[in-house]
Amino acid sequence: MNTTLLSLAIAVGFGLFFVSEGLVLGKLLQPAVFFVGYVTIVAPPPLSLAVVTAASALGATIGQWLLYLTVSPDESSPGATRVSSDLLERVPGILRRWLGRRWVVLVERQVDRFGVYGIAFCSALPGVRTVVPIVAGLGAHPRRSYAVAAGVGNCCYMLLLVGAAYGVLGLSRVFVGV
Repeated sequence: MNTTLLSLAIAVGFGLFFVSEGLVLGKLLQPAVFFVGYVTIVAPPPLSLAVVTAASALGATIGQWLLYLTVSPDESSPGATRVSSDLLERVPGILRRWLGRRWVVLVERQVDRFGVYGIAFCSALPGVRTVVPIVAGLGAHPRRSYAVAAGVGNCCYMLLLVGAAYGVLGLSRVFVGV
C-alpha cells in the first residue's frame, strides 16, 4: 500500500513539474532530465512507470495548453491571461532571437504545412517543443485539434524519454557490470 501511495505522489509531482515545463519557456529545471534519472535510478515497476509517464504527458500537455491560451489572439479564451497586442506582435522576433531563426522557422513550417500532424511531431521533438504552443497560438490554430495533437506529441515525447532512460540503464549495466 505504501508503494502505491508513493508511486501516486511521484506521478502527481512529475505531472506538476511538467505543467511548469510546458508553461515556462526558460526550461530552467529540465524535468526531462529528472524523469530519465528517476526511471534509471529507481527502475520502477511497469505499472508505476506507466502512471508516472501518463501523468507527466498530461502535465506537459496542460502546461502547453495554458501557454497556447495565453498567446492565442482569440478573445473568448476562458480564464486566459491576456497578453497585450503590442507584446504579441513582438513575440515572433523575440523567439527568433532567443531560440534561433532556424528552430522557429522549422516549427512554423511544420505547423503551417502539416497542421495537427506538424504540431504532434514538433511536440515530440526535444528542443523545438518549446515553440509549438506559441506558434500554434499566434497562428490561431483551432483549440481542440491543438490540444489533441499536443497530447499525442507529448505522449510520444514521454516514450522517447522512457527509451532514453532504459538506454542509460543498459549502458550503465554494460560498463559497471551490474
